[in-house]
Amino acid sequence: MTDNVMMDSSVMAMMCFMMWIGALIVIIVIGITIYMVTRLLMKKSRLEDRPLMLLKERYVKGEISDNEYTRMKKVIADLK
Repeated sequence: MTDNVMMDSSVMAMMCFMMWIGALIVIIVIGITIYMVTRLLMKKSRLEDRPLMLLKERYVKGEISDNEYTRMKKVIADLK
């Protein structure tokens, strides 16, 4: 009788352990997926905004006038 109880508790412990391992794997996969999607979106955003950032830098440094800034900003917006 005691052998059956011991076997049942060890099987139950093994099942709990496997459940935790499975949950951990799911959490890791979800985390990696979120990380990759976020990284991809940020990279795409940086590439699209780069011309506008460079234009703003030139404007702040005084390299271009207000009219040139406005004109170039419209051109960049039309390209998107």
